[in-house]
Amino acid sequence: MKKIKLVIFDMDGLMFETGRLAYRAYLRAAEEYDFEVCQEVYYYLTGRTEADIRIGMQELYGNQVPTDRWRAAMNRQKEVILAEEKRVFKKPGLLDLLEALKKQDCLIAVASSSSKEKIKAYFEMEQMPDWFDTVVSGDQVRKGKPDPEIFLTACQQLGVKPEEALVLEDSLAGIKAAKQAEIPAFLIADDLSALPVKKNGKYPLLKQPKLEQEVAAQVKTFSDLTEVKDWLVANHFSWEIGRAHV
Repeated sequence: MKKIKLVIFDMDGLMFETGRLAYRAYLRAAEEYDFEVCQEVYYYLTGRTEADIRIGMQELYGNQVPTDRWRAAMNRQKEVILAEEKRVFKKPGLLDLLEALKKQDCLIAVASSSSKEKIKAYFEMEQMPDWFDTVVSGDQVRKGKPDPEIFLTACQQLGVKPEEALVLEDSLAGIKAAKQAEIPAFLIADDLSALPVKKNGKYPLLKQPKLEQEVAAQVKTFSDLTEVKDWLVANHFSWEIGRAHV
């Protein structure tokens, strides 16, 4: 049995309800430019770098339509929604999980593709406790997810071997990054099923998003962070490495 020494948190969509915020921005941009969008588009694109998201949009809609303009509208609408609501809202169970980890003297890191400035703004907005031992932002690494650099950097900064860490992610790009880093990972995907879709637009999807279910099947999945905390408590914050990816 190996004891978990470090838990690495993604931020957007994992710690905060920014996945729902982002998808609502997708919908607003889709209405503005009349292109088709659905939850699978968000799942396909989330967790990537900005450049990779734009490449992914071309894969889905083709390179003969103004996907760069659409993406700019998505980003603009995210800022509009954020200005309207002035909240990103903690995910249920987040503080309880963090408190449980601190009680076990477990190191805690954030490894987010977002900028350091955005991470700081979200933490201040939600009055997050100062419980994190390190924060690695997207602008501190050369390559973004699915490259493993950001997770390996968190391990290196805290002196923890990858096999003694655990990654919590909401995106398949993040799961692929953890796998490449050889760090066990849990998937806690955003449930956007209650939100609407935009169909029959002037610009349809030319390719259905491939969600790479084979990647998701290789990790343990949870519906929320409370389930993660309960699993860790039941397993005494230890797990068999051979069973971490089931």
